[in-house]
Amino acid sequence: MAQNHTPDEMARERRQKLGALRHREEERAAETRAQASAIPYGNLTTMPIDGEALTLRPLEDQQRAEAAIIRRDDHHVTVAARDVSSPAFAAFRSALEKEGLTLALLTVSEASLAHVWGLYKKFAYLKTRVTGEVRIDAETLARLREEILDIRDLTDRLRSANAQDISVLVELVLAGAMRLDASDIHVEPQEDGGAKIRFRLDGVLHDLTLIRRDVYRLLLERVKLLSGLKLNVGARGQDGRFTIKTDREIEIRASTLPGKNGEFIVLRVLNPERLLDIAELGLREDLLGAITEELKRPNGMILTTGPTGSGKTTMLYAFLKRVTTPELKIITIEDPIEYQLSGIEQTQVDPEAGYTFDVGLRSIVRQDPDIVLVGEVRDRETASIAMHAALTGHLVFSTLHTNDAAGAIPRLLDLGIDPTVVGPALNVVMAQRLIRRVCKSCSKTASPSASVAKAIRSILALLPPAVHAPDLTRFTLRETNGCAECHGTGYRGRIGVFELFSVDEEVERLTLKKPSVAEIRAFGVERGMVTLQQDALLRALEGITTIDEIVRVTGPLTDPRKAEVPLEPEENAEKLARRAVPKAKRR
Repeated sequence: MAQNHTPDEMARERRQKLGALRHREEERAAETRAQASAIPYGNLTTMPIDGEALTLRPLEDQQRAEAAIIRRDDHHVTVAARDVSSPAFAAFRSALEKEGLTLALLTVSEASLAHVWGLYKKFAYLKTRVTGEVRIDAETLARLREEILDIRDLTDRLRSANAQDISVLVELVLAGAMRLDASDIHVEPQEDGGAKIRFRLDGVLHDLTLIRRDVYRLLLERVKLLSGLKLNVGARGQDGRFTIKTDREIEIRASTLPGKNGEFIVLRVLNPERLLDIAELGLREDLLGAITEELKRPNGMILTTGPTGSGKTTMLYAFLKRVTTPELKIITIEDPIEYQLSGIEQTQVDPEAGYTFDVGLRSIVRQDPDIVLVGEVRDRETASIAMHAALTGHLVFSTLHTNDAAGAIPRLLDLGIDPTVVGPALNVVMAQRLIRRVCKSCSKTASPSASVAKAIRSILALLPPAVHAPDLTRFTLRETNGCAECHGTGYRGRIGVFELFSVDEEVERLTLKKPSVAEIRAFGVERGMVTLQQDALLRALEGITTIDEIVRVTGPLTDPRKAEVPLEPEENAEKLARRAVPKAKRR
């Protein structure tokens, strides 16, 4: 059916068609000029622009020459021009060459140049005013700490800040994250044109507010400017970082990712106050003693395992803090460097420059280090170099993505590492998770149901003699309600739960048989390994967490030998209902 258009709509359509036709003609003319001059043609509307290069010369000089400097690499610059044979461009080119710059040329259209010139002011602002840091003075921070008591207070403040200067909104979001001790800030564009701001508190995401589309665009631009990301690149992910300066410095790691409604933003808050000593991470007394002894060994590998967000990096930094002395040379290779530590040499992978984990690690072992930290073992080459370093007099710390400690050896074998190397190189494998602590203000004591009590007794009855277990004949648990102190969640703060698998001569012999995860787990439990869930249940009996939280993080209550403990019918129904919820909603 034909549509009726108003005169204004018809006029707008005609203008759009004429504009598109003009643009195509301009691009064809630019291609013709490029062929005549034997200088490559380019379309700057689809190319990344180097803001530092663009602002090398005043905008007026570039407009006069009908040119733009779009990229710089040391003394080499790429210059886009409408007509390289014009006298104005010849003068511009001569001035650049007199400064010792060598030029690569590109022929472009008028539309391309107009697009780049439109970016000049934004890049100039980045160069002169945005220094990669946000300053929040102590007085402002103190006031916000008084005014923002929970998520609802921050939500109200954000809603009222929507129409204000974008710098005020950025300051409020960052200060609010610090006040609530958020680990991550998420900005997610929505189908209706706005964007949702969410905070991750104690490992769980919480919605804060929706912001308008125009505010979201300003926020995205501001984050890109602060983080040193390219403003005109939105079709691929970018990573950067900046600093919050208050009474201390807090690093913010920024990441953008393209989506159908716009670019997603995630800001990871790297608060140095989260860098703790090993003794403050929640290790049981027997585990703390075992790890402390392992850190005294001069060589071998210590692996930490677990999913993203389980505290592996925090544990590695705790290792470094414990072992750093002036007598030892410690070098790290990370992706990215999360915290700056004094007394050690830290390097960061750069795949675009060819500096990958395996390439960097080969160079590091030639630097005569005593201790090496490899941020993550991802492939066969990195694993092989790291394990041979552990065999040749180096103490190596690294992480591996496996579900539990028993899964580390099969994973290394799957990567293609010789089993005769795996056993001798590994000292110990530790798996870990983070579970939420109950809120001290609103949690209360409760008696467990008969089947839950029976399941806990059967699981903890298998604890080794070296681990102190509470009285299992009579015990209570904690339940949560939610209050203003815990933002209505019932939890406040997190603590680690761990399992430790030591590698000795018996394990080395077992490794030669290429055992399965189940075989290694059974072997470890038989020799006294305390599983993640057993460790978590001990925390529950201490009143630190809840059974619901343990099931959320470690799964259904399970015998250490991996037989699920039966519960009463109604509790099985609840458990199955929880498991039926999509993973994204159970985070």
